[in-house]
Amino acid sequence: MEISEAPFHPVVKRLCAMKGMKSFYPPQEEAIRKGILDGKNVLMVTQTASGKTFLAELIAVNNVLSGRGKTVYLTPLKALAIEKYNDFIEYERIGIRTIATMGDYDSSEPMLERYDIIVATYEKMDSILRHRPSWLSRVSLVIIDEIHYLDDEKRGPVLESLIAKLKSMKSDAQILGLSATVGNPEEISSWLDAELVLSSWRPIPLKEGVYYRGKIKFSDGEEKKISEPFSSPVLDLINDVISDGGQAIVFVNSRRRAVSLAQTVAKRLKMNKSSEAEELSKLIIESSEVQSLNEVLSEMIKNRVSFHHAGLTVEQRRMIEEGFRKGAINVIVATPTLAAGVNLPARRVIIESSERYVAGEGNSPIKVLEYKQFAGRAGRPGYDEYGEAILIAGDPVEVREMFSQYINGKPESIYSKMGSSSAFRSHLLSYIATLEKLRLEDIRGFVKNTLYSRQMSQESAKKLLSDSLRFLKEKGFIEEEGKYYKATSYGKYVSDLYIDPLSAELVKEAFSKKKRATDFSIMHIIAATPDMPKLSLKKKEFAKIDAAFVELIPEILLGLEDRDVSYEDILSEVKTALFLYDWINEVPEQEICEKYDLGPGDVYSFIESAAWIAYAIYKLSDVLEQAKPYSKKLEALSYRVKYGIKEELYELVSIPEIGRVRARNLYSSGFRSIEDIRKASVNELMRVRGIGERLAYRIKEYALKHSD
Repeated sequence: MEISEAPFHPVVKRLCAMKGMKSFYPPQEEAIRKGILDGKNVLMVTQTASGKTFLAELIAVNNVLSGRGKTVYLTPLKALAIEKYNDFIEYERIGIRTIATMGDYDSSEPMLERYDIIVATYEKMDSILRHRPSWLSRVSLVIIDEIHYLDDEKRGPVLESLIAKLKSMKSDAQILGLSATVGNPEEISSWLDAELVLSSWRPIPLKEGVYYRGKIKFSDGEEKKISEPFSSPVLDLINDVISDGGQAIVFVNSRRRAVSLAQTVAKRLKMNKSSEAEELSKLIIESSEVQSLNEVLSEMIKNRVSFHHAGLTVEQRRMIEEGFRKGAINVIVATPTLAAGVNLPARRVIIESSERYVAGEGNSPIKVLEYKQFAGRAGRPGYDEYGEAILIAGDPVEVREMFSQYINGKPESIYSKMGSSSAFRSHLLSYIATLEKLRLEDIRGFVKNTLYSRQMSQESAKKLLSDSLRFLKEKGFIEEEGKYYKATSYGKYVSDLYIDPLSAELVKEAFSKKKRATDFSIMHIIAATPDMPKLSLKKKEFAKIDAAFVELIPEILLGLEDRDVSYEDILSEVKTALFLYDWINEVPEQEICEKYDLGPGDVYSFIESAAWIAYAIYKLSDVLEQAKPYSKKLEALSYRVKYGIKEELYELVSIPEIGRVRARNLYSSGFRSIEDIRKASVNELMRVRGIGERLAYRIKEYALKHSD
């Protein structure tokens, strides 16, 4: 189909012409023929780089230009949200206003009223729905990227509940779901009341194969000999593609392996030097507060190699990804998080191992869905004539198994994750709190709109609903008023704070004790909530954390007797609380990373969760009599957790670009307030460690505007 033939707004057609586009890819054409431009719900399950995301972009813009209303574009990850925001920003020149919104779940975001396209994470949009802002009535299109995340333990219930609420509260909005890997597309499209576009077409052919003893055997019967100068399958496969001017992404099964293999590649493969790699190497040396990590990355990048995993900071990952796109980096050794993240193709994708260690289970085969996500990274549009996805086998039997299970395999079906009592009660409370007054039939209607209700027996769904309503009523989150259920003020508060009702109950229980709440007590309350991820407890740490627990028992307000948790769970909470306690007492990031075996990216991820829970606990002190005496302390601790500071630094860290380290340096140099900075000269500020000339001018300018 020619673009000129499609019923797009004339401005959209001109934009396509300016990009040199004349016709649609086959999957795009099928979506148009199935009514995507006529407001019909559509589920597109098509290959990576097949144009589904770009078509969604055009549909979003067309929706706005045609005067139909606002577009909401949802992603599971912040990195993806930022990437999509940057794509949509291009359309500002034609008057379309785009904003990305993430975090801060206690707001209706009234300023979003001014924007045409809103890019958000699943969690952020779910929290917005709970506040029911007036602009929601003008949302006419909801695009859900990576819809296979319905199968994810953490994000799946959020997305499923969000879709169920949209079906109940905004049934006139068009839904467009996007994915490359859904094993039961017919079932999911039926649940969405959507037309299904299912296609294996790719603009760049994908050659899938298995490497064994110097030879790649491809699925089309072709075989390719690989020279073996290193006598190492993964090194020889990397060397082969690099020698031919290509790039490689190697997926491995652990962070430790990602680092060690990247170091081996950097040391043994001699790649041509690059001025771009040298420049990136210099920039990355100052990319985090963990200098040892910066130095390892910097040295590798000089040799045009890097590793990539969630332990790196967001900025480090962005720099590595951009370096790879620009050709400064030729090889990335990554954990699976890269496959679930931003668009980053390479000519050859190598899957070193088809097994992954699972705690308590040992090594288990990776899912077919995961393999397909890896393989989807192969082939760079505009650069490569084809992409290659290569598995590595250890024997002839494994060669056959890999073809059968992965290359010729079908992704696993997506199953609802709403069946856990924690997820269900949280989202049930949010629905009741959002719509204020509901009959039992209305609540059943919401449950009926879930994927869980469709996939599980009616008896299971009925029991889960009954148990959850009983819990919420007994704990005072909801009440019955005649034929209606409604949220209490406590329940509404908890729902708006976007925390598990059980977290609120644990806070109430903790402050009901007659014991004094210390800083550590509150760090442990945060760690004990079901909303807080826990640091894993290693065997070698057991005795040390056990001793710490015994010593800290007088400060712990939630013990074994209060909850149905194991002793190991308690110790894991104590370890997490000790980590948070070190953080708020300004232990250097490098030391924290070494002490708790974390990367800086892990630290920020844990702190992001902890900071929100700390804020929620502070806000709960408004409605929990037991916590009211600690309100001021809780407010101070919420800031301390957010910034990783002692209380005296709060005013300084409110200055843009002044984090915990620079704030302490300023304080130690006698600049203890914004007023002190206002009075100082730029030269005096530049004498403070970490404050260069540009930053000195910026903070001085800020102080002049904001001092009393």
